[in-house]
Amino acid sequence: MTQEEIKIDSQVQFDAIKKAEERLKELRSMCTHVNTFDGTWSWRVGCYDPAIICSDCGNLIEFKNKLSVPQVISN
Repeated sequence: MTQEEIKIDSQVQFDAIKKAEERLKELRSMCTHVNTFDGTWSWRVGCYDPAIICSDCGNLIEFKNKLSVPQVISN
């Protein structure tokens, strides 16, 4: 495979990924997230947290370990 063929095929693949991401975004906006499961959501490489995830579209519903802000009690 020549460098030019690699360049062209790479662009075809990136275009397919972009199209698939756009379609997933559409599907996730239509989904009512009725079916969920407890899982682990990776929000960037090397970082993950327990979460509730939609079984149908794979969308993050909410993180289970929400940070709580301590309340300051003033006198």
